[in-house]
Amino acid sequence: MKNFRTLCRALGSFLSLALFLSSCTLYGGQQEPVSSESEDFPVSEFPAANVPITGHNASGSSDTMRGVWISYLEFDHMLSGKSEDSYRTEITDMVQNCKKKELNTLIVQVRSHGDAYYPSKLYPWSSHASGTVGKACDFDPFKILIELSRKEGLSVHAWINPYRLMKDEEMEQVSDAFLIKKWYQNNDFMAQGKDGYWYLNAGNSDVQELIVQGVQELIENYEIDGIQIDDYFYDKVKPSDFGQNEEQGRKNVTDMVKQIYTCVKKKDENLLFGISPAGNYGNQPASDQSQLTNLSLWCTEEGYLDYVAPQIYWEFDNEEAPFLTVLEKWEKLVEDSPVKLYVGLAAYKFADTDILQQEIDEVNQRENSEGYILFRYDNLV
Repeated sequence: MKNFRTLCRALGSFLSLALFLSSCTLYGGQQEPVSSESEDFPVSEFPAANVPITGHNASGSSDTMRGVWISYLEFDHMLSGKSEDSYRTEITDMVQNCKKKELNTLIVQVRSHGDAYYPSKLYPWSSHASGTVGKACDFDPFKILIELSRKEGLSVHAWINPYRLMKDEEMEQVSDAFLIKKWYQNNDFMAQGKDGYWYLNAGNSDVQELIVQGVQELIENYEIDGIQIDDYFYDKVKPSDFGQNEEQGRKNVTDMVKQIYTCVKKKDENLLFGISPAGNYGNQPASDQSQLTNLSLWCTEEGYLDYVAPQIYWEFDNEEAPFLTVLEKWEKLVEDSPVKLYVGLAAYKFADTDILQQEIDEVNQRENSEGYILFRYDNLV
């Protein structure tokens, strides 16, 4: 059986190389940590996928993750400016499409820029929800999405970005009732990145409390299956922007992760908490250096994560980050760990090739990979 799998993998790599050479894929390998945001990978540069995804894993286990990220970019056209009826139609179509593609989990962005895509006492309404910062929708978009997802038997995880806020123009529109406005331009609480966005100070105890309270609000008010945070840690700002060193910065992020995990498990041991970091991996996860994560700890000891979903967004034959080589490093990291490995795959990048399905097939047959998550929904329809 091992010889057969080895032969299949070799054949898959050969086919990937042939497809790569014939299609002249736009992007090669990246050595910098990749982000799952449009700022780094404009979706307009990649055609819609219409990928005939075969989702079943080799063992047929119902525990296998077959997920897709639903980002604020989807909400820009599915939610912003829509009536409740129109929104329900959009979400009904989305969940039915996901069901047809044999996906079982939606990772739904509910806080992308220090905002909320649901009624919140802690964060202002997002402009990506209502069209204007602070302007409420006439309905609860997240509640409706959960309701319609349940009808199709889909799980829902709430995806938040804990640190990133808005740019000046939108920050100035936020009501003074919210802490992020009270803290605006105060270096004890936030700093502005080179990209123009403001980022919360991960080392501030009041900031950490707000982030955890935001998680608490979600798990108390919505019947979700998990919480996920993404790959923006010390990315656009660094600890030095707040007068701290890297060791302090790494501790700040670890404290936040630990507090979220504790908050989630206090509510319900069956609720999941996961992180989707950049997929780059040298001798250790690259973000442990570049963004001061501590995945080498979080993925090997209990009490931090239930799952990790690294964004392994490269081809099999990529010269700098070949898919299998990177995947095997992540598998090795969680090999003797309670943390599950779900592989983030680049639907946006391989829409016009067979690479995506080949990578899904590869993940499905591996013992230490327990599923995949596709970035992102718009690239599948």
